[in-house]
Amino acid sequence: MIPSKLITKENAKKRLEYRGVDFMAIFVSGSNVHPNPEMYKYYWWIYSIESQEESAAEVFYSKEHRLSIKKFEEEAKRLQDNKISFAYVNSRYYRLGSIFNYEKLLKENPNIDFAPRYEDDMDEMNQEGHK
Repeated sequence: MIPSKLITKENAKKRLEYRGVDFMAIFVSGSNVHPNPEMYKYYWWIYSIESQEESAAEVFYSKEHRLSIKKFEEEAKRLQDNKISFAYVNSRYYRLGSIFNYEKLLKENPNIDFAPRYEDDMDEMNQEGHK
């Protein structure tokens, strides 16, 4: 994994030049999306060449820049369509009201955050039913 503080616009431009390409999208870290949207919620973060921040360290995993899967897909498509290079990460959260042993999860990780129940999640749904 590339440390997020090294993901900068300057470094991205150097990498594009070195590779002789005009666009790249880099998945830095995260989980594959589980096919059952009621089990997990995924949040996404994008750092692009047009970002205001100096590095991805200021964007990745911050609540301010967190995107739902639908918003991520829309922004990633916009960036790809316009050949604006970007790096992205995601993070998986256990949904409340699913099959998990929440007491055990809390015991193993007292600082764990859970996602809302699928029915209570107000984020827009994507084509696969994820919110």
